[in-house]
This record gives sequence, C-alpha cells and structure tokens, in this order.
Amino acid sequence: MRNFKEIINRVHIQEICSFMLDGIDLTGWNDKPTEESYEDRLQKGEAPIWELLENLYPDGDRKDEIYDLLSKAIITNQEVYTELGIRLGANLIFELLKSNPLKEHGHEENNKEG
Repeated sequence: MRNFKEIINRVHIQEICSFMLDGIDLTGWNDKPTEESYEDRLQKGEAPIWELLENLYPDGDRKDEIYDLLSKAIITNQEVYTELGIRLGANLIFELLKSNPLKEHGHEENNKEG
C-alpha cells in the first residue's frame, strides 16, 4: 500500500515552480525548501543590483533613469510570471477535475443526503 501522506509531504511549491520553469532537475529535489519570507527573498535578490547602481550613479538624472528602467523590467517580469503561475495553476486544477480517480477505483464516498 502506498503512503499517501508521505507523497503529499514531498510536495513543495519551490519544486513545482522549478519543474514548471526549468523542467526536471532532480539534483536539488532533496534539498529543504527555503523558509525565508517572500519579502526577504526579494530583498536578497534585488539588493546587489540596487547597491551596484548606487555605486555607479551616486546621484543625478542618470541614476533615476536607470532605476526607472530596471523597475519597469522587474514589474514586467513579475506580471508575466504571476499570469503564467495563475494559468499553470488553473490548467493543473482543470486536469485534476477532468477525471475522478476515486470514482474510477471504486473509492468514491457516498455523498447522498441521508
């Protein structure tokens, strides 16, 4: 008999994201998913870029222009990946709802009102 709880416990959002974005990469699947907040992860990812720009352009119009360009690129990236994530999630739910494996295997609960 399969241990369904064990199967469910193996599912981590980061592994699913990695699979959807990059394909199958089994090298990191045994790694623990990060427990950092989204805000911390974003700050750690973006901080070196902002620091570099601050050092290259300490002040002035050029710095503002580069900040605007980079901000627009990040926002566009976030919009695209958010939409993609929603579409992938919807497709996944649709695939799950197309079939009813409990009914196919004779394990569907009796949902009739008594």
